[in-house]
Amino acid sequence: MRLFTSLFAVALAIGAVIAPVGAPAIAVAATPAAVQAADDVKPVLTFAPAANGSLGPGQDLVISGTVANPTAKAIPAGTASVVLNRSAVRLRADLAGWLAPASTSADDSLGTEVLSAPTPEVPAGRTVPMQFTVPAASIDFGSQASVWGSRTLAVRISGGGSEVGQARSSIVWNPGTGVQPTRLGLVLPLTVPQSADGLIPTDLLAGYTSDGGVLTRQLDAVFDQPGIAIGIDPRILASIRILGNSTPPSAEAWLQRLESATNDTFPLSYADSDLAAASQAKATRLLVPTSFPVDATQFPGIPSSTPTTSPTTSPNPAPTAPTTGGTADVLPDLVSLQAFDYSLPAVAWPASGSVVEADLDGFETGGLTTTILGSGNVGYGDLDYTPSSAALVGKHQTLVTDDGLSAYLDAAAEAPTPALWSKAMSDLSSAIAVISLERPAAARTLLATFDRSRPGADVRLTQTLTALAALPWAAPASLSEVDSAFASGSAVLPATATLVARPESADRIATVTTLLASEAAAGSFASVLNDPTQITGERRLSLLALLSNSWTGDDAWAAETKKYLAKSDRFVTKSVTIARSSATVFTSRNSPLPITVTNDLPWPVTVYVTVRSPSNIITIDNDRVELVVEAQSQAKTTVPVTSNANGPVTLTVSLTSATNVQITAPAAIDVDVQAQWETAFTAVVAALVIGVFGFGIYRTIAKRRKAKRAKDAPADADPTDKKPTDEKPTDEKPTDETTTTP
Repeated sequence: MRLFTSLFAVALAIGAVIAPVGAPAIAVAATPAAVQAADDVKPVLTFAPAANGSLGPGQDLVISGTVANPTAKAIPAGTASVVLNRSAVRLRADLAGWLAPASTSADDSLGTEVLSAPTPEVPAGRTVPMQFTVPAASIDFGSQASVWGSRTLAVRISGGGSEVGQARSSIVWNPGTGVQPTRLGLVLPLTVPQSADGLIPTDLLAGYTSDGGVLTRQLDAVFDQPGIAIGIDPRILASIRILGNSTPPSAEAWLQRLESATNDTFPLSYADSDLAAASQAKATRLLVPTSFPVDATQFPGIPSSTPTTSPTTSPNPAPTAPTTGGTADVLPDLVSLQAFDYSLPAVAWPASGSVVEADLDGFETGGLTTTILGSGNVGYGDLDYTPSSAALVGKHQTLVTDDGLSAYLDAAAEAPTPALWSKAMSDLSSAIAVISLERPAAARTLLATFDRSRPGADVRLTQTLTALAALPWAAPASLSEVDSAFASGSAVLPATATLVARPESADRIATVTTLLASEAAAGSFASVLNDPTQITGERRLSLLALLSNSWTGDDAWAAETKKYLAKSDRFVTKSVTIARSSATVFTSRNSPLPITVTNDLPWPVTVYVTVRSPSNIITIDNDRVELVVEAQSQAKTTVPVTSNANGPVTLTVSLTSATNVQITAPAAIDVDVQAQWETAFTAVVAALVIGVFGFGIYRTIAKRRKAKRAKDAPADADPTDKKPTDEKPTDEKPTDETTTTP
């Protein structure tokens, strides 16, 4: 179908026109790659009635469309047969089965032929526009001519002796009798294309809000339109207000216009994140922003130390004065950046067909009292008609959107060609008519939603809304009116329904679970900072952006989730680390153990160093040493230890935050203890000191005793008494034969 859609777009881009049957057809060449010879490739017919399928007495039935031939052979000139069914379609299942049959064949009974006309040749690889006009006189519904309602319509084309194909559509026959219009409320998500950024970059914001930008187109289409509620992504509000003086003028003007709109409004989850996926991944509460990185320099005149409101977990902050342009007297905070005067502030809108019972409990616990559910997520038992949107699912208040109408609405808003748009609008028109005919006298109020997975893809949104407003059997209804069915004393009671569990895929839940665990780990690590929000705030905003419903069906989501996980892992395991060191030798009993910590973060951190010894060789004297490491630098500290014996030992060094969260992986440091060398050296030195002092004392005592003996010698000794003359004189002094022990 992508091939055929591309062919139609090419045809329109070069100005293809619709040629009457019998006139030369205007063929549009396709690219060479579009010409395929595969046997299973078949021609595609797209035809739809004019006037959005509405037809009254005396009006010709004009049918326009195209025949696309992607095969390698030309489709020969042939015959077109237009057929109508006389009976009104009364069941939605019958209409849906007709418009989208499981298969088609030449034997299908399509109805009563009201026109047969020749068709031109369709060359290989070409798309040829065609138009058929059925005169009013040829349209005969017989006894059913007075019955208002939808009739099935088909165009069958044959050529070369076989059927080329058939195109099925429908009309709404309006003989003037009419029925009670079905009231239809619409819900539009006001979001931006998918991005992993927690805040919209300034350049993109300027583009989105400029003339022709995605946000401008969306707001232009629904501004002050009755019956259209706007679900607003708070990320847009915060991204504009946080810029202060640097806010693009187009963004300021756009926000002022949004604030002045009279539409019903309600907040989407931040970044339109997937509420059901987070719930089913066991998030403990609704995920909301925890902080924003406000740059005080963008708000001149406001002191940077001005206290701001404490973080809140409320998904719907109360409105406060906006602080763009530095006009307020306080810096913008978590509440004011997201504030908006919502008419319905407590609405949850999970992705269609993604909810289980526990999710509803979680939404209500988080303060979201009303949930928008797709009709495929609820059941009404044996009910044989389409009920109004308001429904009680158990004890929960829900607004059930009609999946069938929403699909036709999206097909029209996103149609790449006029032919496809006309087909989608006629299908939507007929579907509403069948609903109206189910209970002709009873007014019902339904809801339909626009696709949220492709923001900005609704290129025909304005055209679709204008056509829908012109349908006589459809009337606008506000979301507040639908929600009022739950009010006490309401004249319209909500229907009773049961939840049909539609859990999200196991693979998606597993990925979201991993993302939540990664964010939690980074949050615990952030306790090393004086201001943990510098990490936790950014991680939460990025997580919410990754959970945006706009990523649905985008293959790039897997790569972006890996980037998120890798960044969180770098925070936890690589940003603050213990520097590697060589083996340390201790030669003393009491030595300080040096520890170096590296901080790669752009903010200072405070860590606590803890050392563990596996043996008694070393004991740790202080097992918790505080260390402050400046941004992108290293710092050293020492841990006092005591050596008790010689030998090798491996110490384990770990870092924790002030809240005892382990930071990075523990490191091992090898230490060789040789403290006994210090003991032996001390003993030798002590012996030498004792020897020196002992010898000095000995000499002192000996000298004193010698002097005393000399003084105490006998006085009658003959000093002239000499030795024999044959003896040689000597200089030796007399020796005291008495041994004195000191």
